[in-house]
Amino acid sequence: MPDMLAPGVRWFDDWFAVREIAPGIHAIGEPRFHQINWNYLVVGETRALLFDTGPGVRDISVVVKALTQLPVTAMPSHMHFDHTGNLHRFTDVAMADLPLLRAFERDGVMQEPGNLFLGHYEGMTWKPRAVQHWWPPGHRIDLGGRVLEVIATPGHAPDHVALFDEANDVLLAADFLYLGALYAQVPGSNLADYERAGQQLLTRLSPATLIFGAHGMPDGNGQHDAPQLQMSDLKALLTTLETLRESGDRPSRVEVNSRMYLLIGPHAYEAWQSGGASI
Repeated sequence: MPDMLAPGVRWFDDWFAVREIAPGIHAIGEPRFHQINWNYLVVGETRALLFDTGPGVRDISVVVKALTQLPVTAMPSHMHFDHTGNLHRFTDVAMADLPLLRAFERDGVMQEPGNLFLGHYEGMTWKPRAVQHWWPPGHRIDLGGRVLEVIATPGHAPDHVALFDEANDVLLAADFLYLGALYAQVPGSNLADYERAGQQLLTRLSPATLIFGAHGMPDGNGQHDAPQLQMSDLKALLTTLETLRESGDRPSRVEVNSRMYLLIGPHAYEAWQSGGASI
């Protein structure tokens, strides 16, 4: 098992791998899952927050309890099945306060969010979950000595958010930016949103901001590590989107750089054609 992991990453058990990527921020990886999910536990002085919970193939709450004894809030970056699979294992759950998510709330319980879930692709079923917190974009989550800001980052999905730890200059970008294939071919993907959200991130982040995504890929030695990106990757994505928009071409795949490429469905181009983004 150790040969699968890069130096600094350790196995928690035979499924989950863990690395502290910054003081108080633990990346919890699932390198044996075909999508190679990475979830992030951010620990403050009084509370902790788990950003994304994985597909639910295995119980991530066991890992979380081993890493912190503080009360934990679980929050998904968006509703896709591979990010919400363990939400039901947590007693304190937060959601991005967006109208399209509120529409699926019934008496304080989040019901299956339609095409925002996509569990049918892999036989996953939604487990209704009570929601204790609704945090809108711009909300600052105070964990005690550490603050995370909720940032709207649609593009991959219309309900997608990222978390920004400005004091430590770390962005948890989830599915907005990661290594490998960036999905803009799934229902709700929107290239106009992708471009606008990326432009807004550029105004907030510094040249030294560390960016961590929600999916990884093995390196040249076949080893797994938390997927770390740089501002140059975000700029490459924006350059690619701008070039694509101005060209008028509509490919289903386009290279971003040596680390990323976009998979694009015809529907993702529609907002460009109609002249608007949702943010």
